[in-house]
Amino acid sequence: MRAWMAALLLAAAMSTAEAADESPSPIFGHIEFLWTAPIAGSGARPVAQGLLRHPEAPHLACWKTQDFPQRAVDVRLEIDDGAGRHTLWSGTEPGTESKFVRCGTIDLAALGVTPGLRRIVLRFDGQIAAQTTIEVAESLASAAFAQGDRMFVHGRTNYPDGLAPADYVGRFVWVLGFGPDGQVVDVQTEVAEGLAATRLRTAGQAAARLYRIGPDPTKPLRQFRQPYDIRPVP
Repeated sequence: MRAWMAALLLAAAMSTAEAADESPSPIFGHIEFLWTAPIAGSGARPVAQGLLRHPEAPHLACWKTQDFPQRAVDVRLEIDDGAGRHTLWSGTEPGTESKFVRCGTIDLAALGVTPGLRRIVLRFDGQIAAQTTIEVAESLASAAFAQGDRMFVHGRTNYPDGLAPADYVGRFVWVLGFGPDGQVVDVQTEVAEGLAATRLRTAGQAAARLYRIGPDPTKPLRQFRQPYDIRPVP
């Protein structure tokens, strides 16, 4: 674990150093990866903490923005490895909305992305809008992010339409039961406050079932108490 954290901190420091001479974008941007495509109408999504070159179902790369300018903006989402930069998303966004999310499936093996800690950069008109670091692994068996009881997929509720940021407040506390394959088999809701008790209760139950931990065929059931705070977006 210490070696993994040290490697992560080193990769983050390298990413910061590499980007120090690149100008930041004045437009807000955020990067997110989904383990699989969300179930339509569920109001929840499975946020990936690591990626596989050969996943069981395609991963999705997503970028988000708010207060987007009402003009055309060139958008590029890239992943770096030793061979250079690989494009995950490229196109021109017309800016017809001020706040939105764009997602698309990705195939890291087809792109030639190699395993390791990789830098992800979102650029608007060539300027860095967001960046992060994520592990790419060949398989779950070799993935550091999926070892032991680490949760490598987090369930998240989607932001409801027509809700002011200041009203996006609530809290869940679940007891999640995981089967031998690392997928959720039981959800007990201990706490549901604010939006968690009202508008997002159903979506929260869907989100709770999206968590995943590393598989362990020797353990028929593993239980963990998992809080989830619903907070105003920045």
